Amino acid sequence: MAAHDVWEPPPDPNRRRPSAAIARAAQARLRELWSSLPPTAASELRAAVVRLRRSRSPRQAVAALEHEIEHLFENIAPTLVHHPFPSRTPARAYATVAAIAGTAAAVEEMEAIALLIPGVNGAAAPTLPLVVAASFGALALEAYIAVSLRVHMLERAGHVADPASVTRDVLRAMTGREDVRVTKLAAKALTRRMLRRWSRGVVPLVGIGYASWDAHKTIRAIARMPV
Repeated sequence: MAAHDVWEPPPDPNRRRPSAAIARAAQARLRELWSSLPPTAASELRAAVVRLRRSRSPRQAVAALEHEIEHLFENIAPTLVHHPFPSRTPARAYATVAAIAGTAAAVEEMEAIALLIPGVNGAAAPTLPLVVAASFGALALEAYIAVSLRVHMLERAGHVADPASVTRDVLRAMTGREDVRVTKLAAKALTRRMLRRWSRGVVPLVGIGYASWDAHKTIRAIARMPV
């Protein structure tokens, strides 16, 4: 696929447009998350999105996504430990990540991208770099919720949340690997996970269920960790 080609899912004449209420609820939740991020982290995430949107080919876009995911867990995620989102229970955390993960499948593709990437015009064409950038935005917010839940669990048990340990716990939850570290291999695994969500998202109803189930795995893994 050439760099200028427009990425489009297979047409489905039976696919129904979701209600405006769903779109408004998703938009409100995502705006709340973005506004809760510490300013430095929010700036870094927006800069990462800009870099991803500059990709000139599918191969370059995926490679850039892997690089930004690695940077996310090495440099940004540890700073989120000191600014947890108020998702204090697994139920609240699950509801939040389900909204994030399901946005891409519950709303028309370009509307989802506009929700996940602040400043993107919803009337623009959904090129692959935009899809990759939206995948990164969803992953970063999901990681933020997972970090927040882990911090609240530790503090409730009377422990001090260590940024490096919490980040490692979140990586374990998101990859399913006990021995995971912030490496290119872990970044590749998370890249495949996010793009798999988008591939399911072109299937009506299946995409919503798969994305929410996949996000639930992260929260369930965090909730089961000892404190």
